[in-house]
Amino acid sequence: MGDSLDVEKIENDDFFKQFLEPGVELNDATKLLTVAQQLKKLELALQVLDAELYNQVITNHEDLLSQVTWVEKIEGVLAIMQGHVQSLLSAVEHLRGKIVEPFNRIEAQTIILRRLHETSDILRRVGRVQHLLHSQKLVAQISNPDRSSDIIAAAKSIRELEELMADSDLSGLDIIADDQQSVKSLKLTVKKIATDALSLGLQQSDSTKVSMAIQVFENLEILKIAVDKITELALGEVEKAAKESLEVSLPVNQDTTKRGGPGRAALPSPGTSGNVRTKLWENLDRLFQETVYTQCVQIELLERILLEHHTKEFDGFSHKFWNDVTGKLSKIFVERSQASSLVKQALEGEYPKFLRIFLDLKKRLKERLQAIGTYTIGRDILQPFENAYLSRSISRLLDPVHTMFSADSAPSQDEIDILIRTITSELSVSLVDESLSTIVARNVGKAIRLFCLKCEQGLITGGEASQVIDTQTPGQQTNALLANLLFYLATQTTRVISNLAGSLPSEGASVIATSLEEINKLTKNILSPIMSSISDAIESIILTMHDDSEFREPSSPLGREIPYSLYMRELQAFILRSVTTFLSSYKNQVVVAECCHVVASRCIELFVRHACLVRPLSAYGRAKLIADFGQMEIALAPLCRGGQLGTLEQQQYRTLRALKALLPLGPEKMVEKVVEMKGEGGVPASLVLLNLFSGAPPELQSPHQSAGWSISRLSQWMDNHPSEKDRLALSSGPLQRYESIIRQKNITSFHPLFPLMTKLANLGQQTS
Repeated sequence: MGDSLDVEKIENDDFFKQFLEPGVELNDATKLLTVAQQLKKLELALQVLDAELYNQVITNHEDLLSQVTWVEKIEGVLAIMQGHVQSLLSAVEHLRGKIVEPFNRIEAQTIILRRLHETSDILRRVGRVQHLLHSQKLVAQISNPDRSSDIIAAAKSIRELEELMADSDLSGLDIIADDQQSVKSLKLTVKKIATDALSLGLQQSDSTKVSMAIQVFENLEILKIAVDKITELALGEVEKAAKESLEVSLPVNQDTTKRGGPGRAALPSPGTSGNVRTKLWENLDRLFQETVYTQCVQIELLERILLEHHTKEFDGFSHKFWNDVTGKLSKIFVERSQASSLVKQALEGEYPKFLRIFLDLKKRLKERLQAIGTYTIGRDILQPFENAYLSRSISRLLDPVHTMFSADSAPSQDEIDILIRTITSELSVSLVDESLSTIVARNVGKAIRLFCLKCEQGLITGGEASQVIDTQTPGQQTNALLANLLFYLATQTTRVISNLAGSLPSEGASVIATSLEEINKLTKNILSPIMSSISDAIESIILTMHDDSEFREPSSPLGREIPYSLYMRELQAFILRSVTTFLSSYKNQVVVAECCHVVASRCIELFVRHACLVRPLSAYGRAKLIADFGQMEIALAPLCRGGQLGTLEQQQYRTLRALKALLPLGPEKMVEKVVEMKGEGGVPASLVLLNLFSGAPPELQSPHQSAGWSISRLSQWMDNHPSEKDRLALSSGPLQRYESIIRQKNITSFHPLFPLMTKLANLGQQTS
C-alpha cells in the first residue's frame, strides 16, 4: 500500500533524515506536513523498527546469548584483578619506605667523606709545597748553578711547585701566600741562570751549557718562549749590524760650506768617495762574515741540540731563521739604497763584489755545517741588485754596438776593440759565480747577435753584390768589409773565451759559442750571392762543351799532342780570377773554404754530367775529354786550397777520378766495372749509361732528345731527381723506343751497345 514503510525507505525519507542526520534542512513538502501526519509517520516507523528488531533477535539469538555470557565472565575477572592491583600498590609503598631513608643517610655520609678527601689533598699539597720550598736541597741547587744537574732538578721542583699552587683550592690560603711569592722569585732566578747559560753556551759553542739551558726551560715549560726570545735577539743583532754597516755618508767640504751662499750646494771633499766606498765594503764584509755567520752558527747549534732532546716541533727551525734574516736584510738593503745614492751605486754597480761576500758566507756555512745541512741558502736578498746590475751590464754591452753603427760608415777595429774590452771586463767580474757568469754570457751573446743584425742591415744586395764579371763593386767591398769585421769580432771573442777557459762555466762558453755561429752563418749569407753567381757562371762555361766541334772529329792527326778544350781554359781562368778578385779579400777563410767546397762539388757534378752527355763523341773527342778531366783538378785548385780536393761533398771527387779511369776502356769493360761495383764507391750507372748514348746510332736517341728537352732542362731534371732509380728509368724510355723501332723494321740484330745499355738500365729495377 502507499503508506507502507520498510527500513530502506526510512533511511531515504526526507522526514526521517532530520532524526538520522541532525542539521539537515527539510524541504518544503516536509515542512507542510501536519502534526497528525508527522505522528502517523513516526508511529509507522516505530512499527517497522520493532518488526526489524524482532527479526534480528529471531535470526541471531544464539550469538546474542553467547555474547551476554562472556560479558558476565569478563566482569568477574576484572573484579579479581582490581583486588590484586590494590595489594601490589600497598607492597610498593611499604618497600619505598625501607629504601629512601637509608639512601639519604648514605648520601650525607658520602658528602662528608668527599670533603674529608679534599681537605686531606689540600693539606698534602700544602705539605708538599712546604717540603719542596723550605728544604735545604732546593736552596743548594739554585745556589750552585755550575752543576747542570742541580739547576735542572731545581727547575723541575719549581715547576712542580707551580703545578701544586695552580690548584684553585689553594687560592686565598694565608699559609702559602708568602710561599707563592718565593716560588715566583726562585723561578726568575732559575730562568736567569738558564738564559745566561744558553747565551754563553751559544757564544762559546758549548753544547753542554746549551743542553742544560734547554732542559731547564723544558722543565719550566717555557722552552718555546725562550727559543723565540733567542731568535728575536739574534735577528735584532743582525738588523742592528746591517743598519750600522750601511750608515755611510760623504764628508762635506767645510770651506765650501763656509763660503756658501744662496743657491750654492755643499760639495763632498775631493778624494773621499773612494774611501767611503771602501769603508762600506768593509762594513758589509764584517756584517756577513762575522755577525750573520755567528748568528747562523749559533742557531744551528741550538736546533741541533733541540732535536737531540726530541723536540720535533723545532725541526726546520734554522731554515725559518735564515728566511727571517734574509727578509730583514733585504728590506734594510732596499730601504738604504733608496735613501742613499752612494749605497745604491755600490750595491748595484759593484754587485759582483756584493755577491762574492754573500758566496763567501755561504761557503763558510756549508763547510761548517756540512755534516748537518740545516740551511738552504737562497739568493733572494740579492735579487733586486742583481737585476739592476744585469740591466746595466746589458746596456754596457749593447751601447758600444749602437754607437759604432750610429755613423754612416762601417765600424772600425778600434771600436770593436772597445766592445771586446767591455766583454772581457763583464765576463771577468762575473766569474765570482757560475750563475752570474752564465747570465752575463747570455748578454754577451745578445751583443754579438746585435752586431750581426747591424751588419746585416748594412749589407748591399741586388746585382751589385752578386756580379762576377767585372772587378769588385763598392757594394761588394762594403760586404767584404762587414764580413771581415764580423770575423775580427769572432776571433777576438774566441781569444777572450780561450783566456777565460777553466774559469768561465761551460754553459756560458756554450752560449757565446752559439752566438759566434751566427757570425759564420751571416758570413755565408754575405758570400752566398757571389757563390751563386760563380756557380751559375761555371755551369754556363761547362755547357759550352757541347758546342765544341773537336769532340766529333773522327781522328787526330799523326804526331799531334791532344790539348785540353778551350772551355776548360776559360773555366780555369774564371775560377782563378773569381777567387783572386772576389774571395781573397775575405779573412774568414774557414767559411770561404766551406763555400768554395760547395761550388767545387757542384762544378765537378756538372762537369761529369755534361761530359757524359756529349754526343757524338769520337775517339779523338774521348781522348780530349780525358785530357779535360785531368785539367779539371787544376781548375778546382784555387777553390780547394791546401790539398782538400778529396774532401768535397757527396764524394764528387771520387766520381771524377773513377770516371776518368773508365773513359779509356771500351764499352764492355766500362759496363763490367760498373756492374761489379754496383755504384758503391764508383761511377753511378746512370752516368755511364748516358755516356754510352754518345756512341749509339741515331735511332737510339738520348733521354733529353727522346723527351724533347734541351740539355739544360735535362740537367735541371737530374738536380731535382738525385735517385739513381729515377735516372735509370728516364734512360730506359729511349731504349724501349729503340727496341720497338728495330722490331717494326724487322732488323735482325740490335746495335752492339744496346745489350750493354739495357744491362745498365736493368740495375735500377734490381735496386728497387
